Amino acid sequence: MIHQPYDLYYNGESAAQHGVYVVRRPDIPAPEEKVEYVEVRGRNGSLTVREKTYQDIEFEIELNYMAEPESWAQTFREVKKWLLSDGSRELRFTDDPGFFRKVKGIAMGTNERTSIRIGKITPTFRCDPFEYLIAGRNPVTDYTNLYNPYDTAAPAYRITGEGVCTLTVNEKTLKANVGQNLTIDTDLQVAYRTDSGEIKNTAVSGKYEDLYLLEGENHINITKGFTLQVIPNWRCL
Repeated sequence: MIHQPYDLYYNGESAAQHGVYVVRRPDIPAPEEKVEYVEVRGRNGSLTVREKTYQDIEFEIELNYMAEPESWAQTFREVKKWLLSDGSRELRFTDDPGFFRKVKGIAMGTNERTSIRIGKITPTFRCDPFEYLIAGRNPVTDYTNLYNPYDTAAPAYRITGEGVCTLTVNEKTLKANVGQNLTIDTDLQVAYRTDSGEIKNTAVSGKYEDLYLLEGENHINITKGFTLQVIPNWRCL
């Protein structure tokens, strides 16, 4: 078996494209649950309050590069432009091709000059606690009994039709006034026109979190006369 060189992709571009290379695979921590321990006078031990949510994770990725002395600083400027640019803010690794991480922010750190031609950069990535499946972006049209083998997901619902409809997920409902098309994004907790991106939050009434896809089987239906696509956004801790 031929192994491809290890690399990372950020905003759809690889480190190698920018002349920098991953020194070693990063150590990625498991996310920590947000837990509060409450001390109560007269009670042994503490009370545990679980929010069922998780903290962001942070990890470093060591990169190095080689450049002629007169272009050494320019290489660093190009890497900064790449990592600090706007875009998808998605991070992927070549040895885990089916998954990506959502990046909240990047701290570039110091550009260490280990020799006249060699530089080392160790940016710190702050990421969403979940790993997301690339396949989770694919629209699902056979959604009546949608099975989720992963962790609770925050999907997007694309509705096509005209008028007021009711979207029901696991016996919980949300009403939407649809003018041709509407996307309900439960992760961003926003509703918008699918074709233009125009915000339409006032077109929906209900709780976005009621539309999450729970682990196991989920039962989904929508008012007759409307079509629905579910973007499940499958994710794992």
